[in-house]
Amino acid sequence: MAFDILYNESENENQGVLPGGLHDNERIKVLICYLLSNVSEGVTSDFMCGVLQKCGSANYFEASHSFAELVSGRQIAEVKEGSNLYQLTDTGRYIVTNLADELPASVKESTLKDFKMYLHQYDVKQENSVKLISKQDKTYIECTVNDGDNQLLSVKMYIPDAEQASLVRNVFYNNTDVVYQAIVALMTGDKNTAVQVINSAEINTENFI
Repeated sequence: MAFDILYNESENENQGVLPGGLHDNERIKVLICYLLSNVSEGVTSDFMCGVLQKCGSANYFEASHSFAELVSGRQIAEVKEGSNLYQLTDTGRYIVTNLADELPASVKESTLKDFKMYLHQYDVKQENSVKLISKQDKTYIECTVNDGDNQLLSVKMYIPDAEQASLVRNVFYNNTDVVYQAIVALMTGDKNTAVQVINSAEINTENFI
């Protein structure tokens, strides 16, 4: 699970930690365990440290050091050998039970919210894709909806500029189900369903990683 997009060199120069964030190695380890205790899937070190850096809860390199110590201390372990996806062990769960309450509540809550959001965005990008295609001095954007190995829908449209491309990308990734349902309804002549889907949707245009 690569998450390099979260790491920013300039943020590192300023430590990348917001007021109230963590610098202490032991507390960062507790926070990592706490986050892992709230999700069912494993994550990579890059993903975890990238999230902590992006939301200002901990510096990327300090988080990397803490993550490595948790691995060596067997508080977290690979889901499957060689997968680079890590989950909490019983020892890690003991840390959460006994030490998580000592973390600042604001840090725990805000970081967990961001962690789940980024994890959801990653999962969306695993299932679906957006590609920019240049052809004859024109740029097109292709949005694809997948279900596992099956491609359910693919739409290609002309994009006049980078700003429009970014908007389409964000709308598609943030509202994939709405886009898919509306297009399928229109293409199958089900106008009522298409209108209902569009009217009931709250289109999210926020930046998608």
